[in-house]
Amino acid sequence: MIKKDQIVGSFLNYVKKTRESFSWKDFLVFLFFLLVSASLWFIRTLRKDIDTEIKVPLAYVNMPAGYVQTLELPEYIVVRVSDRGTSILSMMIGKRFEPIPVDMRQFVRRRTMVTSSLAEEVQSRLNTTSVIRGFYPDSIHFRMQKLEEKRVPVRFVGNVELERQYMLCDSIELSPKEVMVYAPRSVLDTISFAQTKEVLLEGVRDTFVGKVPLAEWKGVSYSVDEVEVRVNTEQYTEKKLEVPIYVENLPDGLNLRLFPSYVDLSFFVGISLYDKVDASSFSLSVDYNEVVANNKKLNVKVDYSPKGTFHLKLKPAEVEFLVEAKQ
Repeated sequence: MIKKDQIVGSFLNYVKKTRESFSWKDFLVFLFFLLVSASLWFIRTLRKDIDTEIKVPLAYVNMPAGYVQTLELPEYIVVRVSDRGTSILSMMIGKRFEPIPVDMRQFVRRRTMVTSSLAEEVQSRLNTTSVIRGFYPDSIHFRMQKLEEKRVPVRFVGNVELERQYMLCDSIELSPKEVMVYAPRSVLDTISFAQTKEVLLEGVRDTFVGKVPLAEWKGVSYSVDEVEVRVNTEQYTEKKLEVPIYVENLPDGLNLRLFPSYVDLSFFVGISLYDKVDASSFSLSVDYNEVVANNKKLNVKVDYSPKGTFHLKLKPAEVEFLVEAKQ
């Protein structure tokens, strides 16, 4: 019976003899000639005419307002091309195929497009020596559905991050402010507005004007694909005013003396409004009913502040008082 040690010993002897007989030099020579043979075969192949398949993307454009495409359309067609191997290689490696536009307006009544009708567009994207052998699929089917319509307002969705010391002069403007929306009646009844895709505008300092696409909804189309967004900005600065305090709910026959009767009001305001805002632009008051509640001081509240002012601060925020009978 063969022992385990004998088996292991025989195996180790075999490995030792194999290593002694192995020649790295012979292996490298073999590898060199293998690479040369493969290169020669590859070069000979490139000199021959070969067939290959190329994916050419499609872009569906000019969707008629008031219609929707209910069938799923292919993103690309496969074109079988014949050419020299070198031409095929250069085309596959160094060429980016621009999408072929497919005008959807022609399929309101037509239902089918034979893909070979795109041969001229495809050929313009290939090498001049390339020969088109076939298309897959051989046809594309369309089904356009007429939709109901109504006019809805457009809403901006997103965030505007302004540079330091800049503020919005006004609300964000959209143009157009309203669009026509097209959808089946069951869907149209649930739509009260259109909205933009969510965007983030960072580092805005000067007035921004740009195009923002409308958010897409399945089975819904709009009279426009995008709207113009205008963000009006300006720099702001701090301003300080001395503003008088008025008394609310004061009974007849009484006077309420305030200490002080004016407060220092500080706030931020846009440069364009700086000279237009004065003490008369604000309304500050205290409430006599707080006297009845045995308060020792009265809180000063801001009843009105003009549009375009923010971060209002009162100093002092509370005032002392003295109740007197009218003479």
